[in-house]
Amino acid sequence: MPHTHRKKHPPPQKRLQVTDDAGWTHVTTGGPRARRVLRTTNPDQILPAEAPAALTLPDLQTQFTAHQRRWTASTTASVVRDTLRRVLGNLGSSSSGSAPLNIVCIGLGSPSGFLRGGWVDRRSVSMYQLAALVTIIEECRASHPSTSTPTPVYAQDPVFNALDESLLDSLGVTVVQHPRAFDEISSRTLLFCPGAERAHLEQLLRADDRTPPVLFGGPLEDTESEVIGQFARMRQSVRLPRFEEQEHAFWDMRVYYPAETSEET
Repeated sequence: MPHTHRKKHPPPQKRLQVTDDAGWTHVTTGGPRARRVLRTTNPDQILPAEAPAALTLPDLQTQFTAHQRRWTASTTASVVRDTLRRVLGNLGSSSSGSAPLNIVCIGLGSPSGFLRGGWVDRRSVSMYQLAALVTIIEECRASHPSTSTPTPVYAQDPVFNALDESLLDSLGVTVVQHPRAFDEISSRTLLFCPGAERAHLEQLLRADDRTPPVLFGGPLEDTESEVIGQFARMRQSVRLPRFEEQEHAFWDMRVYYPAETSEET
């Protein structure tokens, strides 16, 4: 019986996302030319994200405008706008007068740089979430146009770098250091927390007179936290439809708000 020889195929090479100095992402196979993302040797140390060397603020603003355009045209953005208009309108007309006086963003991530602890390029996710924050700002300010002072907006994340801070500043968002954003939370805060960790959420949502009425983030269900679970049970919520451009940006997120009726979405 003749011996059959089968040609051996080389093992598949792992595909990596790499980025050039101008900030463009490419998919490549592993090997000596693949550019690695710098890892920190101390997992407990959170450092500012590393932006591409050639990236400038105008470049970053151009990238954001493109992301914002796609976000604004999406069904997901329409649901966010419609929900906020209804919720903010109800809060503004309530006897308690609990319309938000400020907006606090926790855990946005870096729109410009790599997170040094891993391989995943999360910049696009942060860009779309920043576009959602701008939508929140626009709806909050439109809900009480007679107010002469713009609604203050604060953002806190240890991975923000200088480019991120400049981009946020150009959008009217004040970057603050820990624990300033936590100190700004009150019963008149709209809280946007796309990337907040469970420990942070427990600190932010403890049942007292500083609990924010509206939260955009989550999901808060099934977190095995009594504090977070209690907040979720005391709120109605609208689940965001899938965002086709980047599904991870708003995966299973909701807008949580004070109960209006016995019906929950």
